[in-house]
Amino acid sequence: MRAEVGEHGERVEQPASTRARIVGVDVARALAILGMFASHVGPDPYDGGVDTLVQGVSGRASALFAFLAGVSLVLMSGRAPLRGRSRRTSAVVVRVLIRAVLLIPLGMWLADLDTGVLVILAFYGLYFLLAWPALWLTTRALVLLAAGWALLGPIASYLLRRSGGTGDVRYAAPGFDDWQGPGHLFETLFLTGSYPAITWLPFVFAGMAVGRLRLADLRVQRAFVGIGTGLAVLGYGGSWLVVEVFTGDRLARDAEPSGVFDLIHSRVGSVPVSDPAWLTVAEGHTGTPFEIVGAIGVALALLGLTLLACRAWIGRIVLDPLICVGAMALTVYTAHLIVIERWFPLDAAQSWKRLLGFAVTALLLCWIWRHVLRKGPMEAALHVLSAFPARWVRGSTRPAESTRPQGGGPTSAGSMVHESDR
Repeated sequence: MRAEVGEHGERVEQPASTRARIVGVDVARALAILGMFASHVGPDPYDGGVDTLVQGVSGRASALFAFLAGVSLVLMSGRAPLRGRSRRTSAVVVRVLIRAVLLIPLGMWLADLDTGVLVILAFYGLYFLLAWPALWLTTRALVLLAAGWALLGPIASYLLRRSGGTGDVRYAAPGFDDWQGPGHLFETLFLTGSYPAITWLPFVFAGMAVGRLRLADLRVQRAFVGIGTGLAVLGYGGSWLVVEVFTGDRLARDAEPSGVFDLIHSRVGSVPVSDPAWLTVAEGHTGTPFEIVGAIGVALALLGLTLLACRAWIGRIVLDPLICVGAMALTVYTAHLIVIERWFPLDAAQSWKRLLGFAVTALLLCWIWRHVLRKGPMEAALHVLSAFPARWVRGSTRPAESTRPQGGGPTSAGSMVHESDR
């Protein structure tokens, strides 16, 4: 047995079996990274690439990142809902806000690189800034918030873009080179960009609800797979049925002469505002209710499968390279963009060979780094910049990471921006 700190600061005895790091979360995050690689350096997704084999890999990978951001927020806060205005609560909020604020300029700097990649990090920072008040909500409230936002967020996006004249904004990831003031930055991150918070926050809230649960519990893991599969069928299958029966002809007429497929894939982050029937599609990056529900389902089922795969020691050994990539996700994401910009420009022919090279290199280097130095450099920097102010706010000599979630391992099993202690 080992004493851990409970949600109100009390010491809670936990068996060794429940203290194991939730490495399945790391594996899920690593798969999202590999999905990003497939989209960024692999062969053309509409000409034999990975997206042809698994529809919408890039959209699912980004949604999985946002989903895991919610899991991270909850695990970072100690898993239980925050209460009151204690020093511990203030320390949690300080850590979250510092990380969020740091991600925005980092994402903007990466967006200025000549990669052709739509960088998600600045959007990710805004997700954290907008979602932290939900740390006080219960699991049920988070589920209701995610469900309601998944329905109303896309409708609000459609109406705001239509009334504001921004409906044709496409491929927008803000950088310093196109700086037009804080108002334009917020509009891009919240409404008109490629990963707008108005339609992506449901992923975060759903992840927060999942993070409240006992992720190490076998029944919970199996439930993730079953419920996630059901949501995926509801989202993607429901969209297919509605389009085939009701809206298909309207969409075809509205998309002339380019066609529905080409029009959808000519934009990232939102649907056209010429006809509300576009809200019935479920292609990746469209931000419709059907797409959000389906993508949450895929993320939840995938998380359940990775958690199940890591239950046995043999699974953790076999998947250890993926675990290491997931634990250093921010470093890997940043590094792969720098490598693309300096040595592998995207105007050159992309291929399966390049994709395999990026994947194998990342797996090998991360495995070596994690077993020698533990934290990735970006994760270590975020830890230093956020933990010390949080410790000062808390007024304690203990590290800010001393608060652990009960029954699920260290709080570090979080997201792309949360450091990993092992």
